[in-house]
Amino acid sequence: MFGNVNVDYKPCKTVAQLQRACKYILGRNPDQIKSGDVKTRPDLYFAFDDDRDNFADEVLLTRRMHGKKVGGNLNLAYKMSISFHPDEKLTYEEAFQIAKEFADRYFHSRGFDVMFAVHIDREHTHAHFIIGNCNRETGKAFRRNEKDLYEMSQFFGKQCADRGLMRSVRSDYYSKNPWQVKETFNEAQMTKNGKESFKSELREAIDKECRDVRNSTFEDVMKALWEHYHVETRVKGNTVSYRHPEYKNKAGELVSVRGSKLGDAYTKGGIEIVLNELRGRDSRTEPCGYVSGDETYSLYEKGSLRRSKGQYGSSDITDFGRKPVYDTAELYEEYAHKVRRAEQEAAELAERTGRVRKKRKGFDR
Repeated sequence: MFGNVNVDYKPCKTVAQLQRACKYILGRNPDQIKSGDVKTRPDLYFAFDDDRDNFADEVLLTRRMHGKKVGGNLNLAYKMSISFHPDEKLTYEEAFQIAKEFADRYFHSRGFDVMFAVHIDREHTHAHFIIGNCNRETGKAFRRNEKDLYEMSQFFGKQCADRGLMRSVRSDYYSKNPWQVKETFNEAQMTKNGKESFKSELREAIDKECRDVRNSTFEDVMKALWEHYHVETRVKGNTVSYRHPEYKNKAGELVSVRGSKLGDAYTKGGIEIVLNELRGRDSRTEPCGYVSGDETYSLYEKGSLRRSKGQYGSSDITDFGRKPVYDTAELYEEYAHKVRRAEQEAAELAERTGRVRKKRKGFDR
């Protein structure tokens, strides 16, 4: 179950933008005052450990404490909101409590300045958040990715469900367009002319391996990309880059591209979310395997991995992403389902291997 969490807001990049954003959620901008637009009430806005009426100053103070700049084109703070269904019967006080729990879990408890306000000027009840982009304890920037938004949406959905606010709960996850493909102008022109770019080929290969039921973890997908398509991958944290086995630049070098340039679904976090949704798993209790550091998957002989700097051998990857334990009936049903899916996928695989060719012998890195 999921709730409606919206992060489609531009960050506050200047002090003036930060101040306007804080005044807006409190209904204190000059145009709001002039029009009589009442956004919230004194009992419906809050800031943890900060002066809620001068929150912009608190954000800037935290930055100065850690020697961070406050001028220039910087991300000083981020905006976010949660909203309830217009027909939902809940009080503003209930919405305030939900927003407070949400803010504490994802921002305050993690060391970030946060202020929120429940708005009462619309048909649907909603709450706005402003999160400072500097950790009070470490000075590090606030980071969020698609996996974080997925978890936030899950948590908010559970908050609503626990209170019987089922109209505000949906069964499927989505943001504004979480899996939007990031096409460049040249790619769009090639698509228009019926041609396929190397990025499109990579997307097709990754999509294929994510749908293959034999790949249950992110690491499975990375290995399968090499084994089936000779696409080399490099992983560092949530950043993954893919090297096409044939496409070269003007200098004759093989070209690599980051997953974030292909679209959010092709980052490490995005692939884990896709796998969880395709396999019907709950990412809160059964996460995909995780590999830390900088790893490169390169298969030089079938069934074996050669170790070099930054690479892992086959003995190093056997414990990545442990599988859950099933009873016999569940195991048989899962196996039968995998066999059926594998047979269906075989024909499709044969059609697509020509686009990103296998090169098991004599592959030139």
